[in-house]
Amino acid sequence: MIALESCLKTQGVYYCEDGDTLSSIAQKFSTSKELLVKENDLKGEIKAGDYLFVRRYKKVYVVQVEDTAKTVAEKLGTTVENLFETNKITEIYPFMQVVCD
Repeated sequence: MIALESCLKTQGVYYCEDGDTLSSIAQKFSTSKELLVKENDLKGEIKAGDYLFVRRYKKVYVVQVEDTAKTVAEKLGTTVENLFETNKITEIYPFMQVVCD
């Protein structure tokens, strides 16, 4: 079980306000919009009054055209396996945001 103090520092619930977008929320909390969608099982747009589960990460990286999974993992100081597991993905593509613990 995760200690309550650790949980409060790294994860939480966010109350969406007027003007919020997935990108703006992701930027506020050092996460990616892709993970917000996956972790909250979002099927459509968010709106004011929605609650989102948010987890903070140490690093956020935008995949460049020339990147491979291996080079992204190296830039983030992790393994390809951990990169894929943390981001709940099986591949990367340019301009995708990925995170690292």
